[in-house]
Amino acid sequence: MDDDDVPEPRTWSRKKKDQAPRGLHHLPKHGSRPAGWQILFTCCHGHRHKQWIGPVKSDAIKAWHMRRNRVHDEPGWCPRAERRAAMEAQQREAEARRQAEAQSITLRDYAERWLTAHVASECRERTAEQYRSTFKHHLYPTLGDVPLRDIKRTHIRSLIADKAAAGLSRSTLRNIAVPLRAMLNAAVEEERIPGNPAARLFKRQRARTENEAKKVTTLTEQELIKLLTVASSEFAQHADILFTLAWTGLRVSEACGLQWSDLNLDGHYLELNRAVAYRQHRVIVGAPKSGKARRVDLPADLVERLHRRLSLRQAEAMVAGRPLSPWVFPAPSDDTKPMNAAFLRFKVWYKLLRMAGVRPVRIHDLRHTYASLLLLAGEPMLYVKEQLGHSTVQVTVDLYGHVRPGLNRGAVNRLAESTRPGSPVVELHSNYTSPVAG
Repeated sequence: MDDDDVPEPRTWSRKKKDQAPRGLHHLPKHGSRPAGWQILFTCCHGHRHKQWIGPVKSDAIKAWHMRRNRVHDEPGWCPRAERRAAMEAQQREAEARRQAEAQSITLRDYAERWLTAHVASECRERTAEQYRSTFKHHLYPTLGDVPLRDIKRTHIRSLIADKAAAGLSRSTLRNIAVPLRAMLNAAVEEERIPGNPAARLFKRQRARTENEAKKVTTLTEQELIKLLTVASSEFAQHADILFTLAWTGLRVSEACGLQWSDLNLDGHYLELNRAVAYRQHRVIVGAPKSGKARRVDLPADLVERLHRRLSLRQAEAMVAGRPLSPWVFPAPSDDTKPMNAAFLRFKVWYKLLRMAGVRPVRIHDLRHTYASLLLLAGEPMLYVKEQLGHSTVQVTVDLYGHVRPGLNRGAVNRLAESTRPGSPVVELHSNYTSPVAG
């Protein structure tokens, strides 16, 4: 018998009894699945399997016989194990591709992806610009071409040391480390690197200079009085916003974003709902820094000033035949826009400091002065925290805890009196070693 006369092996039976096997079931239409045929079969391990074939019965019969023949011809075959092995092989291939890509991708390439995909959509525009500037000017020149997986903690410490030797302040060094650490955290979450080499930087470093040791810069009561007096006489057009900053502790961006609808002058409070900033001649209106609205109390003198300002603005709008500007402190050149913080800082604040003869401080230090003076007056730390809009009271304690007057100053006075040369001996503590009377 020739090889050409050998019949091909049949993959299914031609017997009539096998045309409709028991493992063949017709399923009606269910949801998005159309009506069709499903086969049931048992593998070599005794596991029952079911498989959807389709609407053609002959296809289901052929599939059932092929599965049965494979069970007989391949001992140990199991579709479930086969699928699991295929999935594991795909995962291994994906891991190999990911590792190869991770070995080739540089910090610059991954940082650009991260800045576009995460920072641009999750952070404020100002934060995104600061992060991009930090990478461009501080990180790319040194680490930009280093493969992401090859970045070690020694590289980052060397970078920080070089920047510190160049004269950068501790706060600037922190601002360099923050976006780098956040980017590497994203790389860890994507399993591109096993760990974050920038984790816990600056956790245990101490301040190096006198300026770094200071917590906040504040004005004295006399300096603040002098500033507000000169502002009332020499900068009358912008005195109201300076009084608002000094007597409410608002951030400059929050004060510039105030609208008349936020003020409840009869109730002596305002609802802070937004902060504004200018970026490339564009007005960006967003939530306050904490991300939450808050209520801030207004002193009676400030309420009176704002009442006069509202009446004046309403009269000016009526004479000009236009509606009242919604902004409490509009831009001098266009009252449809809020005041630019840079204008207030450079055109008003620094000139005011020189005219008043007050040492140079930031306009943001009015906020620190407000908090410090409230605490010195004995106000509770929690009230100051609510006024400032801090996320937790611990932030307020860390910033202003050192200005709170000592509540137990009498104890140190008693210590000095008891140990002054020539003074009688006075026991400041109980004698815990003496026997207790029973």
